Amino acid sequence: MNDNLHLPVSLEDLAECTGRDKWSLSKDYWVFFGTSPHRYITMRRLDRVKASILSGRPLSEAALDAGFFDQSHMSRHFKNAFGISPARWCRP
Repeated sequence: MNDNLHLPVSLEDLAECTGRDKWSLSKDYWVFFGTSPHRYITMRRLDRVKASILSGRPLSEAALDAGFFDQSHMSRHFKNAFGISPARWCRP
């Protein structure tokens, strides 16, 4: 999953890959990661965005490469997760 963050991933896709039903899979995520599968994927995408920003990539490219629909979609999630916009986060 971490290698394919740029692709859309649904709970049904994850359940099919793991051989679990989606309710059991969601419960497992809460036990092992302390969050929902959707939030886990979003946070991994945001980790990828931060790494891309630090390497000098433009925000729009970082957002698309990490699997967000566009820069504003990524920015909303970034601000919700970290309390600061990505543009402000990357300022020295």
